[in-house]
Amino acid sequence: MAESEELFLLDFKPSPFSARVKIALAEKGLRYESREEDLANKSPLLLETNPVYKLIPVLIHNGRPICESMIIVQYIDQVWNHKSPLLPSDPYRRADALFWADYVDKKIYFIGSTLCTSKGEAKEASRKDLIECFKILEGEIGDKPYFGGESFGYVDLIFIPFYSFFYAFETLGNFSMIEECPKIVDWAQRCLQKESVSKTLYDQLQFYDIADEQLTLLDWYPSPFTTRVRIALAEKGLNYESRQEDLSNKSPLLLEMNPVNKQIPVLIHNGRPICESMVIVQYIDEVWNHKSPLLPSDPYQRAHARFWADYIDKKVFPIGRLMWASKGEVKAASKKDLIECFKILEGELGDKPYFGGESFGYVDLSLIPFYSFFYTFETLGNLSMVEECPKIVDWAHRCLQKESVSKTLCDQRKFYEVLLELSRGGPEPKWSSVGSIDLTPLNS
Repeated sequence: MAESEELFLLDFKPSPFSARVKIALAEKGLRYESREEDLANKSPLLLETNPVYKLIPVLIHNGRPICESMIIVQYIDQVWNHKSPLLPSDPYRRADALFWADYVDKKIYFIGSTLCTSKGEAKEASRKDLIECFKILEGEIGDKPYFGGESFGYVDLIFIPFYSFFYAFETLGNFSMIEECPKIVDWAQRCLQKESVSKTLYDQLQFYDIADEQLTLLDWYPSPFTTRVRIALAEKGLNYESRQEDLSNKSPLLLEMNPVNKQIPVLIHNGRPICESMVIVQYIDEVWNHKSPLLPSDPYQRAHARFWADYIDKKVFPIGRLMWASKGEVKAASKKDLIECFKILEGELGDKPYFGGESFGYVDLSLIPFYSFFYTFETLGNLSMVEECPKIVDWAHRCLQKESVSKTLCDQRKFYEVLLELSRGGPEPKWSSVGSIDLTPLNS
Protein backbone atom coordinates (compact mmCIF):
# COMPACT_ATOMS: atom_id res chain seq x y z
CA MET A 1 0.00 0.00 0.00
CA ALA A 2 1.34 3.42 -0.93
CA GLU A 3 2.28 5.76 1.89
CA SER A 4 -0.43 8.18 0.78
CA GLU A 5 -3.15 5.54 1.22
CA GLU A 6 -5.13 5.52 4.45
CA LEU A 7 -7.35 2.67 5.60
CA PHE A 8 -9.76 2.88 8.52
CA LEU A 9 -12.17 0.13 9.55
CA LEU A 10 -15.23 0.99 11.63
CA ASP A 11 -15.42 -2.23 13.57
CA PHE A 12 -17.17 -4.21 16.29
CA LYS A 13 -15.09 -7.16 17.42
CA PRO A 14 -17.81 -9.82 17.92
CA SER A 15 -19.34 -9.12 14.49
CA PRO A 16 -18.79 -11.87 11.91
CA PHE A 17 -19.26 -9.24 9.22
CA SER A 18 -16.38 -7.14 10.50
CA ALA A 19 -14.32 -10.33 10.82
CA ARG A 20 -14.69 -10.92 7.07
CA VAL A 21 -13.13 -7.57 6.30
CA LYS A 22 -10.30 -8.05 8.81
CA ILE A 23 -9.44 -11.44 7.33
CA ALA A 24 -9.42 -9.98 3.81
CA LEU A 25 -7.14 -7.14 4.91
CA ALA A 26 -4.82 -9.64 6.62
CA GLU A 27 -4.76 -11.86 3.52
CA LYS A 28 -3.60 -8.87 1.49
CA GLY A 29 -1.06 -7.81 4.12
CA LEU A 30 -2.65 -4.36 4.46
CA ARG A 31 -2.16 -2.08 7.42
CA TYR A 32 -5.21 -0.25 8.70
CA GLU A 33 -6.57 1.49 11.76
CA SER A 34 -9.45 -0.26 13.48
CA ARG A 35 -11.94 2.03 15.21
CA GLU A 36 -14.18 0.05 17.53
CA GLU A 37 -17.77 1.29 17.44
CA ASP A 38 -20.12 1.53 20.39
CA LEU A 39 -23.27 0.32 18.66
CA ALA A 40 -25.49 1.81 21.36
CA ASN A 41 -23.99 5.24 20.69
CA LYS A 42 -22.89 5.21 17.08
CA SER A 43 -20.11 7.64 16.28
CA PRO A 44 -20.70 10.67 14.06
CA LEU A 45 -18.17 9.12 11.68
CA LEU A 46 -20.25 5.95 11.31
CA LEU A 47 -23.46 7.94 10.77
CA GLU A 48 -21.68 10.10 8.21
CA THR A 49 -19.99 7.31 6.27
CA ASN A 50 -22.94 4.87 6.28
CA PRO A 51 -26.01 7.13 6.40
CA VAL A 52 -28.23 4.53 4.71
CA TYR A 53 -27.85 1.57 7.11
CA LYS A 54 -25.83 3.15 9.94
CA LEU A 55 -24.15 -0.24 10.44
CA ILE A 56 -20.64 -1.65 10.63
CA PRO A 57 -18.39 -2.59 8.97
CA VAL A 58 -17.34 0.46 7.01
CA LEU A 59 -13.94 0.58 5.31
CA ILE A 60 -12.73 4.13 4.68
CA HIS A 61 -10.07 4.22 1.94
CA ASN A 62 -8.45 7.61 1.44
CA GLY A 63 -11.53 9.30 2.86
CA ARG A 64 -14.05 7.35 0.77
CA PRO A 65 -16.35 4.86 2.56
CA ILE A 66 -17.24 1.38 1.34
CA CYS A 67 -20.11 -0.37 3.16
CA GLU A 68 -21.47 -3.94 3.48
CA SER A 69 -19.04 -6.71 4.28
CA MET A 70 -19.13 -8.69 1.02
CA ILE A 71 -18.92 -5.53 -1.08
CA ILE A 72 -15.94 -4.42 0.99
CA VAL A 73 -14.20 -7.79 0.53
CA GLN A 74 -14.73 -7.61 -3.24
CA TYR A 75 -13.37 -4.04 -3.25
CA ILE A 76 -10.26 -5.12 -1.34
CA ASP A 77 -9.71 -8.01 -3.75
CA GLN A 78 -10.04 -5.75 -6.80
CA VAL A 79 -7.90 -2.85 -5.54
CA TRP A 80 -5.09 -4.97 -4.09
CA ASN A 81 -5.10 -7.70 -6.73
CA HIS A 82 -1.35 -8.31 -6.71
CA LYS A 83 -1.45 -10.98 -3.97
CA SER A 84 -3.69 -13.59 -2.34
CA PRO A 85 -6.60 -13.47 -4.83
CA LEU A 86 -9.89 -14.19 -3.13
CA LEU A 87 -12.28 -14.46 -6.08
CA PRO A 88 -11.46 -16.66 -9.09
CA SER A 89 -10.54 -14.94 -12.36
CA ASP A 90 -12.66 -17.34 -14.45
CA PRO A 91 -16.15 -15.75 -14.91
CA TYR A 92 -18.08 -18.98 -14.26
CA ARG A 93 -16.15 -19.93 -11.12
CA ARG A 94 -16.43 -16.33 -9.96
CA ALA A 95 -20.23 -16.43 -10.36
CA ASP A 96 -20.31 -19.77 -8.50
CA ALA A 97 -18.34 -18.31 -5.60
CA LEU A 98 -20.63 -15.27 -5.45
CA PHE A 99 -23.66 -17.58 -5.40
CA TRP A 100 -22.41 -19.64 -2.43
CA ALA A 101 -21.27 -16.56 -0.52
CA ASP A 102 -24.76 -15.12 -1.00
CA TYR A 103 -26.24 -18.40 0.26
CA VAL A 104 -24.10 -18.24 3.41
CA ASP A 105 -25.01 -14.58 3.92
CA LYS A 106 -28.75 -15.21 3.65
CA LYS A 107 -28.86 -18.40 5.73
CA ILE A 108 -26.32 -18.89 8.51
CA TYR A 109 -26.65 -15.68 10.51
CA PHE A 110 -30.43 -15.41 10.41
CA ILE A 111 -31.23 -19.06 11.06
CA GLY A 112 -28.55 -19.19 13.75
CA SER A 113 -29.88 -16.05 15.41
CA THR A 114 -33.36 -17.57 15.52
CA LEU A 115 -31.92 -20.73 17.06
CA CYS A 116 -30.14 -18.72 19.77
CA THR A 117 -33.07 -16.48 20.67
CA SER A 118 -36.20 -18.60 20.21
CA LYS A 119 -37.88 -21.30 22.25
CA GLY A 120 -40.06 -24.34 21.74
CA GLU A 121 -41.19 -25.19 18.22
CA ALA A 122 -39.41 -22.18 16.67
CA LYS A 123 -36.09 -23.29 18.20
CA GLU A 124 -36.54 -26.86 17.00
CA ALA A 125 -37.45 -25.71 13.49
CA SER A 126 -34.43 -23.41 13.28
CA ARG A 127 -32.15 -26.21 14.56
CA LYS A 128 -33.32 -28.46 11.72
CA ASP A 129 -32.99 -25.65 9.18
CA LEU A 130 -29.46 -24.84 10.32
CA ILE A 131 -28.26 -28.44 10.15
CA GLU A 132 -29.82 -28.78 6.70
CA CYS A 133 -28.04 -25.59 5.61
CA PHE A 134 -24.70 -26.97 6.82
CA LYS A 135 -25.31 -30.27 5.00
CA ILE A 136 -25.97 -28.40 1.76
CA LEU A 137 -22.66 -26.60 2.25
CA GLU A 138 -20.96 -29.95 2.94
CA GLY A 139 -22.29 -31.15 -0.39
CA GLU A 140 -20.75 -28.14 -2.10
CA ILE A 141 -17.32 -28.50 -0.49
CA GLY A 142 -17.24 -32.24 -1.25
CA ASP A 143 -13.71 -33.57 -0.88
CA LYS A 144 -12.00 -30.26 -1.63
CA PRO A 145 -9.89 -28.69 1.14
CA TYR A 146 -11.59 -25.32 0.58
CA PHE A 147 -14.77 -24.27 -1.19
CA GLY A 148 -12.86 -22.92 -4.18
CA GLY A 149 -10.49 -25.85 -4.40
CA GLU A 150 -6.92 -25.97 -3.12
CA SER A 151 -6.68 -22.39 -1.86
CA PHE A 152 -8.54 -20.39 0.80
CA GLY A 153 -10.82 -17.99 -1.03
CA TYR A 154 -13.93 -15.86 -1.11
CA VAL A 155 -16.55 -18.37 0.08
CA ASP A 156 -14.26 -19.61 2.86
CA LEU A 157 -13.68 -16.04 4.00
CA ILE A 158 -17.41 -15.24 3.99
CA PHE A 159 -18.30 -18.40 5.94
CA ILE A 160 -15.46 -18.91 8.44
CA PRO A 161 -16.37 -16.04 10.84
CA PHE A 162 -19.44 -18.06 11.79
CA TYR A 163 -17.10 -20.64 13.31
CA SER A 164 -17.24 -18.37 16.38
CA PHE A 165 -20.94 -19.30 16.64
CA PHE A 166 -20.48 -23.08 16.56
CA TYR A 167 -20.37 -23.59 20.35
CA ALA A 168 -23.47 -21.41 20.78
CA PHE A 169 -25.26 -23.35 18.04
CA GLU A 170 -24.38 -26.69 19.67
CA THR A 171 -25.19 -25.65 23.23
CA LEU A 172 -28.40 -23.74 22.57
CA GLY A 173 -29.52 -26.12 19.80
CA ASN A 174 -28.58 -29.30 21.65
CA PHE A 175 -26.66 -30.95 18.82
CA SER A 176 -23.08 -31.82 17.91
CA MET A 177 -21.43 -30.13 14.93
CA ILE A 178 -18.86 -32.91 14.60
CA GLU A 179 -21.61 -35.55 14.46
CA GLU A 180 -24.02 -33.66 12.22
CA CYS A 181 -21.56 -31.82 9.98
CA PRO A 182 -18.07 -33.44 10.15
CA LYS A 183 -16.89 -32.01 6.82
CA ILE A 184 -17.71 -28.47 7.92
CA VAL A 185 -15.78 -28.96 11.16
CA ASP A 186 -12.76 -30.37 9.28
CA TRP A 187 -12.90 -27.44 6.82
CA ALA A 188 -13.03 -24.96 9.71
CA GLN A 189 -9.98 -26.53 11.33
CA ARG A 190 -8.05 -26.13 8.06
CA CYS A 191 -9.07 -22.48 7.86
CA LEU A 192 -7.90 -21.94 11.45
CA GLN A 193 -4.39 -22.94 10.45
CA LYS A 194 -4.19 -19.66 8.58
CA GLU A 195 -2.92 -16.80 10.76
CA SER A 196 -5.27 -14.35 9.07
CA VAL A 197 -8.17 -16.42 10.42
CA SER A 198 -6.91 -17.62 13.80
CA LYS A 199 -5.86 -14.13 14.90
CA THR A 200 -9.16 -12.59 13.83
CA LEU A 201 -11.98 -14.87 14.93
CA TYR A 202 -13.90 -14.10 18.10
CA ASP A 203 -13.60 -16.73 20.84
CA GLN A 204 -16.47 -19.26 20.79
CA LEU A 205 -17.05 -19.23 24.55
CA GLN A 206 -17.07 -15.44 24.68
CA PHE A 207 -19.56 -15.35 21.86
CA TYR A 208 -21.71 -17.92 23.66
CA ASP A 209 -21.73 -15.67 26.73
CA ILE A 210 -23.22 -12.97 24.51
CA ALA A 211 -25.66 -15.26 22.68
CA ASP A 212 -26.92 -16.98 25.84
CA GLU A 213 -27.88 -13.82 27.68
CA GLN A 214 -31.48 -13.97 28.85
CA LEU A 215 -32.50 -10.63 30.27
CA THR A 216 -35.95 -9.75 31.55
CA LEU A 217 -36.83 -6.40 33.14
CA LEU A 218 -39.82 -6.17 35.44
CA ASP A 219 -40.81 -2.66 34.51
CA TRP A 220 -43.34 0.15 34.83
CA TYR A 221 -42.83 2.69 32.10
CA PRO A 222 -43.34 6.01 33.99
CA SER A 223 -40.93 5.01 36.78
CA PRO A 224 -37.66 6.97 36.77
CA PHE A 225 -36.01 4.02 38.45
CA THR A 226 -36.83 1.50 35.73
CA THR A 227 -35.86 4.21 33.24
CA ARG A 228 -32.34 4.17 34.67
CA VAL A 229 -32.07 0.46 33.97
CA ARG A 230 -33.45 0.79 30.45
CA ILE A 231 -30.91 3.51 29.65
CA ALA A 232 -28.05 1.38 31.03
CA LEU A 233 -29.19 -1.60 28.94
CA ALA A 234 -29.40 0.63 25.86
CA GLU A 235 -25.94 2.06 26.53
CA LYS A 236 -24.55 -1.47 26.51
CA GLY A 237 -26.51 -2.45 23.41
CA LEU A 238 -28.28 -5.31 25.23
CA ASN A 239 -31.50 -6.94 24.11
CA TYR A 240 -34.01 -7.73 26.83
CA GLU A 241 -37.65 -8.51 27.44
CA SER A 242 -39.61 -5.81 29.24
CA ARG A 243 -42.55 -7.04 31.31
CA GLN A 244 -44.82 -4.20 32.39
CA GLU A 245 -46.09 -4.66 35.92
CA ASP A 246 -49.55 -3.78 37.21
CA LEU A 247 -48.38 -2.38 40.52
CA SER A 248 -51.82 -2.54 42.09
CA ASN A 249 -51.88 -6.25 41.27
CA LYS A 250 -48.28 -7.41 41.36
CA SER A 251 -47.37 -10.46 39.34
CA PRO A 252 -46.29 -13.71 40.99
CA LEU A 253 -42.97 -13.29 39.17
CA LEU A 254 -42.32 -9.91 40.82
CA LEU A 255 -43.22 -11.28 44.26
CA GLU A 256 -40.93 -14.26 43.68
CA MET A 257 -37.99 -12.27 42.28
CA ASN A 258 -38.13 -9.45 44.86
CA PRO A 259 -39.68 -11.00 48.00
CA VAL A 260 -38.04 -8.42 50.30
CA ASN A 261 -39.36 -5.14 48.85
CA LYS A 262 -41.82 -6.49 46.25
CA GLN A 263 -40.96 -3.50 44.05
CA ILE A 264 -39.71 -2.74 40.57
CA PRO A 265 -37.31 -2.58 38.88
CA VAL A 266 -36.02 -6.13 38.89
CA LEU A 267 -33.56 -7.33 36.26
CA ILE A 268 -33.59 -11.10 35.78
CA HIS A 269 -30.33 -12.29 34.21
CA ASN A 270 -30.32 -15.96 33.24
CA GLY A 271 -32.90 -16.66 35.95
CA ARG A 272 -31.19 -14.68 38.73
CA PRO A 273 -32.81 -11.46 40.01
CA ILE A 274 -31.02 -8.18 40.73
CA CYS A 275 -33.05 -5.53 42.57
CA GLU A 276 -32.83 -1.76 43.24
CA SER A 277 -32.15 0.54 40.29
CA MET A 278 -28.61 1.74 41.03
CA VAL A 279 -27.52 -1.72 42.16
CA ILE A 280 -28.81 -3.02 38.82
CA VAL A 281 -26.97 -0.28 36.90
CA GLN A 282 -23.69 -1.14 38.64
CA TYR A 283 -24.27 -4.83 37.90
CA ILE A 284 -24.85 -4.09 34.21
CA ASP A 285 -21.70 -1.98 34.10
CA GLU A 286 -19.58 -4.69 35.73
CA VAL A 287 -20.90 -7.65 33.71
CA TRP A 288 -20.85 -5.93 30.30
CA ASN A 289 -17.67 -3.96 30.87
CA HIS A 290 -16.35 -4.18 27.30
CA LYS A 291 -18.24 -1.09 26.09
CA SER A 292 -19.79 2.20 27.22
CA PRO A 293 -18.37 2.30 30.78
CA LEU A 294 -20.72 4.08 33.17
CA LEU A 295 -18.62 4.25 36.33
CA PRO A 296 -15.03 5.57 36.25
CA SER A 297 -12.21 3.06 36.68
CA ASP A 298 -10.32 5.34 39.12
CA PRO A 299 -11.39 4.40 42.70
CA TYR A 300 -11.67 8.03 43.88
CA GLN A 301 -13.68 9.15 40.87
CA ARG A 302 -15.83 6.05 41.24
CA ALA A 303 -16.58 6.89 44.89
CA HIS A 304 -17.28 10.50 43.88
CA ALA A 305 -19.81 9.37 41.25
CA ARG A 306 -21.54 7.10 43.76
CA PHE A 307 -21.77 9.96 46.26
CA TRP A 308 -23.63 12.20 43.79
CA ALA A 309 -25.90 9.39 42.61
CA ASP A 310 -26.75 8.74 46.26
CA TYR A 311 -27.43 12.46 46.74
CA ILE A 312 -29.86 12.39 43.80
CA ASP A 313 -31.66 9.35 45.21
CA LYS A 314 -32.05 10.95 48.62
CA LYS A 315 -33.01 14.43 47.43
CA VAL A 316 -34.54 14.94 43.99
CA PHE A 317 -37.52 12.62 44.06
CA PRO A 318 -38.46 12.78 47.76
CA ILE A 319 -38.41 16.61 47.74
CA GLY A 320 -40.14 16.78 44.35
CA ARG A 321 -42.88 14.43 45.47
CA LEU A 322 -43.43 16.42 48.62
CA MET A 323 -43.79 19.56 46.53
CA TRP A 324 -46.43 18.18 44.20
CA ALA A 325 -48.31 16.22 46.89
CA SER A 326 -48.49 18.98 49.53
CA LYS A 327 -50.12 22.38 49.92
CA GLY A 328 -49.49 25.74 51.52
CA GLU A 329 -46.31 26.28 53.52
CA VAL A 330 -45.12 22.71 53.03
CA LYS A 331 -45.35 23.10 49.22
CA ALA A 332 -43.53 26.44 49.35
CA ALA A 333 -40.76 25.03 51.55
CA SER A 334 -40.29 21.94 49.36
CA LYS A 335 -40.16 24.16 46.26
CA LYS A 336 -37.26 26.10 47.78
CA ASP A 337 -35.56 22.86 48.81
CA LEU A 338 -35.89 21.40 45.30
CA ILE A 339 -34.45 24.49 43.64
CA GLU A 340 -31.58 24.50 46.13
CA CYS A 341 -30.96 20.81 45.39
CA PHE A 342 -30.73 21.54 41.66
CA LYS A 343 -28.42 24.50 42.29
CA ILE A 344 -26.09 22.25 44.28
CA LEU A 345 -26.09 19.84 41.35
CA GLU A 346 -25.35 22.74 39.00
CA GLY A 347 -22.36 23.57 41.15
CA GLU A 348 -21.10 20.01 40.83
CA LEU A 349 -21.71 20.00 37.07
CA GLY A 350 -19.83 23.27 36.62
CA ASP A 351 -18.80 23.85 33.01
CA LYS A 352 -18.48 20.16 32.18
CA PRO A 353 -20.80 18.73 29.50
CA TYR A 354 -21.64 15.80 31.80
CA PHE A 355 -21.22 15.19 35.51
CA GLY A 356 -18.27 12.87 34.94
CA GLY A 357 -16.60 15.10 32.35
CA GLU A 358 -16.73 14.63 28.60
CA SER A 359 -18.79 11.42 28.56
CA PHE A 360 -22.28 10.47 29.71
CA GLY A 361 -21.94 8.31 32.80
CA TYR A 362 -23.28 7.01 36.09
CA VAL A 363 -24.41 10.29 37.67
CA ASP A 364 -26.02 11.50 34.45
CA LEU A 365 -27.88 8.21 34.16
CA SER A 366 -29.03 8.55 37.77
CA LEU A 367 -30.47 12.05 37.30
CA ILE A 368 -31.73 12.25 33.71
CA PRO A 369 -34.91 10.15 34.24
CA PHE A 370 -36.18 12.98 36.46
CA TYR A 371 -36.24 15.21 33.39
CA SER A 372 -39.67 13.64 32.83
CA PHE A 373 -40.77 15.40 36.04
CA PHE A 374 -39.68 18.91 35.04
CA TYR A 375 -43.06 19.95 33.63
CA THR A 376 -44.75 18.62 36.77
CA PHE A 377 -42.29 20.51 38.98
CA GLU A 378 -42.89 23.70 37.02
CA THR A 379 -46.68 23.41 36.84
CA LEU A 380 -47.42 22.30 40.39
CA GLY A 381 -44.55 24.29 41.91
CA ASN A 382 -45.15 27.45 39.88
CA LEU A 383 -41.49 27.73 38.85
CA SER A 384 -39.41 27.86 35.68
CA MET A 385 -36.63 25.31 35.44
CA VAL A 386 -34.81 27.25 32.72
CA GLU A 387 -34.81 30.42 34.85
CA GLU A 388 -33.95 28.76 38.15
CA CYS A 389 -31.59 26.04 36.91
CA PRO A 390 -30.35 26.85 33.38
CA LYS A 391 -27.27 24.62 33.59
CA ILE A 392 -29.39 21.61 34.53
CA VAL A 393 -31.72 22.28 31.60
CA ASP A 394 -28.78 22.61 29.19
CA TRP A 395 -27.26 19.42 30.57
CA ALA A 396 -30.59 17.59 30.14
CA HIS A 397 -30.79 18.68 26.50
CA ARG A 398 -27.29 17.30 25.90
CA CYS A 399 -28.34 14.00 27.43
CA LEU A 400 -31.44 13.95 25.22
CA GLN A 401 -29.22 13.95 22.14
CA LYS A 402 -28.29 10.39 23.09
CA GLU A 403 -30.61 7.81 21.56
CA SER A 404 -30.43 5.67 24.71
CA VAL A 405 -32.00 8.58 26.61
CA SER A 406 -34.40 10.14 24.10
CA LYS A 407 -36.02 6.80 23.25
CA THR A 408 -36.39 5.81 26.90
CA LEU A 409 -37.67 8.80 28.87
CA CYS A 410 -41.35 9.19 29.64
CA ASP A 411 -42.82 12.30 27.99
CA GLN A 412 -43.08 15.20 30.47
CA ARG A 413 -46.72 16.03 29.76
CA LYS A 414 -47.75 12.38 29.71
CA PHE A 415 -46.11 11.93 33.08
CA TYR A 416 -48.01 14.95 34.39
CA GLU A 417 -51.25 13.43 33.07
CA VAL A 418 -50.48 10.16 34.86
CA LEU A 419 -50.18 12.02 38.14
CA LEU A 420 -53.40 13.94 37.54
CA GLU A 421 -55.27 10.77 36.65
CA LEU A 422 -54.04 8.98 39.74
CA SER A 423 -54.88 11.97 41.91
CA ARG A 424 -58.53 11.84 40.84
CA GLY A 425 -59.21 8.94 43.18
CA GLY A 426 -57.02 6.09 42.07
CA PRO A 427 -53.83 5.02 43.81
CA GLU A 428 -50.89 7.36 43.35
CA PRO A 429 -47.40 6.10 42.59
CA LYS A 430 -45.16 6.17 45.60
CA TRP A 431 -41.44 5.85 44.92
CA SER A 432 -38.90 5.05 47.59
CA SER A 433 -35.76 7.17 47.78
CA VAL A 434 -33.52 4.25 46.87
CA GLY A 435 -34.90 3.42 43.48
CA SER A 436 -37.97 1.25 43.74
CA ILE A 437 -41.63 1.88 43.14
CA ASP A 438 -44.84 0.81 44.80
CA LEU A 439 -48.46 1.87 44.62
CA THR A 440 -50.31 2.85 47.77
CA PRO A 441 -53.46 4.95 48.25
CA LEU A 442 -52.76 8.66 48.71
CA ASN A 443 -54.10 10.07 51.95
CA SER A 444 -54.25 13.84 51.53
